[in-house]
Amino acid sequence: MTPEERLQTAISLGKPDRVPCAPMIESYAGRRAGLSNYEFMYNYEKAELAFDQLHQEYPCWDVMRSVYFVFHGPIQKTIGFMKPLMPGVDLPPDSEYQMLEYEAITRDDYGFILEAGYHAFLNEFYRRVHKVDDEEIAKARRLQLDILNSQINRVRQRGQAFLYGGFTVLAAPLLCMMRSLEQFIRDMYQVPTLLDRVLEVVTEALVADGIACARKTGIPRLFIGNARLTCQLISVPLFERFVWSSMKQTVFGLLEAGITPIFHLDSDWTKNLEYFLEFPPGKVVIELDSTTDIFRAHRILRGHTCIIGDVGAPLFTLGKPEQVREYCRKLLHEFGNDGGFILGSGCHVPLEAKHENVDAFFRSLEEGGWL
Repeated sequence: MTPEERLQTAISLGKPDRVPCAPMIESYAGRRAGLSNYEFMYNYEKAELAFDQLHQEYPCWDVMRSVYFVFHGPIQKTIGFMKPLMPGVDLPPDSEYQMLEYEAITRDDYGFILEAGYHAFLNEFYRRVHKVDDEEIAKARRLQLDILNSQINRVRQRGQAFLYGGFTVLAAPLLCMMRSLEQFIRDMYQVPTLLDRVLEVVTEALVADGIACARKTGIPRLFIGNARLTCQLISVPLFERFVWSSMKQTVFGLLEAGITPIFHLDSDWTKNLEYFLEFPPGKVVIELDSTTDIFRAHRILRGHTCIIGDVGAPLFTLGKPEQVREYCRKLLHEFGNDGGFILGSGCHVPLEAKHENVDAFFRSLEEGGWL
């Protein structure tokens, strides 16, 4: 099978010749290649060379699961959804980038969204938070699409499949990041009807933007960021009203356009897993970050939803190679024979991951991934 065939087979719940390999590797690749994180985040060509080098070491890495086109330094500093602290600019050159959360928007902005629309609001948000003008915003958007298309081309030259045809964030977590967690939770209690209306408008715009991007790149799969607002943190009624409703709106809007939603589920979604059974089988993918119980996810969603995961950051940074191999073998044994599984990291492979643990991850797949 080609990497794309292997990926599509897993997404549609089939059993490929080998479990696809899709760690989310960004800054770690740069560090392994001897780059500072500033060089990696701000020099796209050097970043690609770092990806090339790691793939040459481990050609079993057949699915590129990257959002570099979103977090490239100049892009994040201009059209990021939060105020970033970047290596070599705000932090030491070898630091991981960070996001500064504060109350960047107020309830008045909800009214602005309803009156002027999401896109007018978003430009105002960028001007306010990043202190940029409209020309800089337009330039960053062009750069983002250029880097995404370049990543896709370079990945195909390497013989990999590229997972995402675009990037978006679910409406509620997006506003939560901009508003701050504390204030957004207040809004759910104090202005629920207003929030309902705003989330519907924002969701419509995000779906339209995601469809447009996937069509431009020709990859009918979309990354959808979704964090925090699970039943780990909020009640079932709040989740169903403010999160699940927009998730359904997003999924069915994308499926109607022939695009596969790939939910990047940060935080613990264990209590929310059964909701995914409301979607058509073999049409949605979930990425787990090692906080959700992936084995419970498998029991609930076996034969229904493709799962990507979930070797976690603590294991990569603090574990030993044998522990990484043992966990990977367990995932491959538990999931592999059922199909619908892609071996990956739980969110990003950390910048400070031990090289020997990353080696153990890839070697586990080489040794035990064939079905």
